[in-house]
Amino acid sequence: MSNPYVQSRFHRIKDDAYFTIDARCVYSFLEFFNPTGLCVDICAPDGSGIISVLQNLGYDAVGIPDAFQDNVLAQWIITNPPYKRPLVDDIIGRQLDRIGCNDVDAAAMLLRTGFDHAKTRAAIFRDSPLYAGQIKMYVRPWWVDKRDKQPIHMYVWHIWARRRHRFPFVLHAFGDPPHERKSLCLEI
Repeated sequence: MSNPYVQSRFHRIKDDAYFTIDARCVYSFLEFFNPTGLCVDICAPDGSGIISVLQNLGYDAVGIPDAFQDNVLAQWIITNPPYKRPLVDDIIGRQLDRIGCNDVDAAAMLLRTGFDHAKTRAAIFRDSPLYAGQIKMYVRPWWVDKRDKQPIHMYVWHIWARRRHRFPFVLHAFGDPPHERKSLCLEI
């Protein structure tokens, strides 16, 4: 009997710690948002591709090693959290607490398409007044430098923000470099 699920042909990395080495992920976020304040990657113990891309484009961005540390004040939390369950849900919950306490204006989490389909996550998506929407990417990100196999999974940026939106938005991004496209900058 064949396996009904698509299996990756890439070697699995410990704790699913796939770092964002594909700049198109960050470019997809920047197609719709233009951070003017501090951006923090809360899952960046040794720096991150997200922070590097933002800094190279002139944004104020830093990484911190602990998603749960206190006293994180920023305009944006922008991160690709590890996909280890239940850790990823706890990380998202902590960032929602930061937004609710006005320590952070918004959070953007790079997650696999379908992450929001789990019934157990209704509280952070359907039932959360902070959930603003998602940016679906028209690119499949690379997670490793070796390019002998094509990536198979699609990803989205899920956005939570202090500013209340009437309905969650669904946007589509191409991941083009900022100088090759017009940005539609939304307010958070």
